[in-house]
Amino acid sequence: METIVAPTRWNLDSLLYGLDLDSLNKNMISMKEKLINFEACLTSNALNENQLITLSEIIKQIESAESFYYCLSIENIEPTFLTLLNANISTLKSHVRCIISSLQELLSNMNEQQLADWSKSINHKKFISELTNDTTRITNGEKIISSFARETLSCFEDIYVQLRNNLKVKVNVELDHGKTELSFTEAMRISMSHPEPSNRQDVFKGLNQSLKTQAGVFCSIYNQMVGLRLNENKIKNVDYLDESLKLNGISQSTLNAMWDVVDSNLHVLSKYLVIKAREVDKEKLTWHELMTSSQEISHQITFSEAIDLIIKSLGNMDANISQFIKKVISNRWVDAEQRDTKPLGGFCAPFIAEGESRISLSYDDSIDSARRLAHELGHAWHFQQMKDVPSLLFSEETFEMTMAETSSIFFETAFIDFVIQNTNDVSIKKEILEWKIKRSLNYLMSIRGAYLFENQFYECRKKGQIDANQMEELSLQCQEKAYGNGLCEYEPFLWIKYGQFYQANIPFYNYPYSFGFLFSIGLLEIAKGDELFHKKFQEFLSETGMLPLEQLVKRHFNIDLSLPEFWQQSIQQCLTDIEHYNNCMS
Repeated sequence: METIVAPTRWNLDSLLYGLDLDSLNKNMISMKEKLINFEACLTSNALNENQLITLSEIIKQIESAESFYYCLSIENIEPTFLTLLNANISTLKSHVRCIISSLQELLSNMNEQQLADWSKSINHKKFISELTNDTTRITNGEKIISSFARETLSCFEDIYVQLRNNLKVKVNVELDHGKTELSFTEAMRISMSHPEPSNRQDVFKGLNQSLKTQAGVFCSIYNQMVGLRLNENKIKNVDYLDESLKLNGISQSTLNAMWDVVDSNLHVLSKYLVIKAREVDKEKLTWHELMTSSQEISHQITFSEAIDLIIKSLGNMDANISQFIKKVISNRWVDAEQRDTKPLGGFCAPFIAEGESRISLSYDDSIDSARRLAHELGHAWHFQQMKDVPSLLFSEETFEMTMAETSSIFFETAFIDFVIQNTNDVSIKKEILEWKIKRSLNYLMSIRGAYLFENQFYECRKKGQIDANQMEELSLQCQEKAYGNGLCEYEPFLWIKYGQFYQANIPFYNYPYSFGFLFSIGLLEIAKGDELFHKKFQEFLSETGMLPLEQLVKRHFNIDLSLPEFWQQSIQQCLTDIEHYNNCMS
């Protein structure tokens, strides 16, 4: 692999039509016309195998277009084009689901002989199981409601993104280039990662003041989205959390087991908050102080060094991973440049049919950006294992977030542990250990607070709409509980800042990250004593969506996730880190 010195710029030209947006539009129109033809065929006959194969190919094309949309969203593309593209993708997905539902209804009205004759003509037996599975079949009324709900939710998501991106934050501090007004993205980045604490604090206050003025509008959007989901669930006679658990391949008992273990260890986890407050002669820290003090870490990792360390941290476990990472970098699948068009964080957009992915992040030589790079590479590795097989389901219907976040957090955890183990400078080792603990608390406390907020909001929303002040108060209460009352001030606008709450395709967002974090820690422990682990892990990832996650875990690793023992073993690693840090301070 050619030595990479600076953060790379990705290559989009090999995907779809590159930046030829006219050709992209023509492709979208062509897909729409094909779907209209399929719909016409269904008025008299069930689709034959060739038509089903073509339909499955269209589904893959729509998914690639959606991933491409996410890539275009950080390029210098006219916002109105992106809005229209996103709406067209949502409409195509709804159109496909209507066709599938109509086909299912047609098959359900066949007599046994007719269904048997049709089934004999279909060689791809997976199509038959997907179309005749009772759990995927919905009534005509439910079909109409679901189609309407998905399109409307997508519109609300787009409104949220536009409103957030149009937000202007006035600042009174001296920043680069003499700016006195920031975009939401710029304000988020500076408030959480500027090297000067006073600048972080001033921009943080300015951002929250701007959000306060628009909180009512964001509140209305979120109220409408949750209300729409609740009404859809009422028609389907399902509960919001039941649907989410099914989509994530786990049971309520497993989710309860995980959270019960987190809660039972909260008093020990909270000791770290006391230690950190004592270091700065305070009784308690604020949420902002806790979340941003890691920016003061002196250890820097260049992009080239990060790639090398990630390869080494995972290469001993599986040489195939090392070769894959080299391929990702050499083929320019990663866009790591810092640009104002990029939101805080990163993403990995899958192109399963093309056998590729694209990764976006803003690399700034910090250990957190190196960690994020490892995280997104973990997603790309997962996508690489997934087989491109014909299917009449969108991957979002079979690709559990719990599974997705396992691979990504597995990569980042292996990387962090490797850096700590191979750092000789004691002060740097301590800094990185401190940063690792804060990352752990983010998964176990911050995300726990978001989960509690989301859960409580759904329950409150059943009784009626909630105003912005109530949402702020609910957010603060849930954070206080999640942090064990260990902070003196919390963040009232997480529900606006975290765009994940507004994703149209995900009914209940937060817990998969905590799940993936603790599950990946447990898997890394297994890997230390199992020479065949890399094969098991690869097979495990390749079977994504074929069985619920819990069943795959039992099959490949013989772990019962509904029992607390596994979760306690995982969280013990976090407690050990806190103990080591405390000893360093003694």
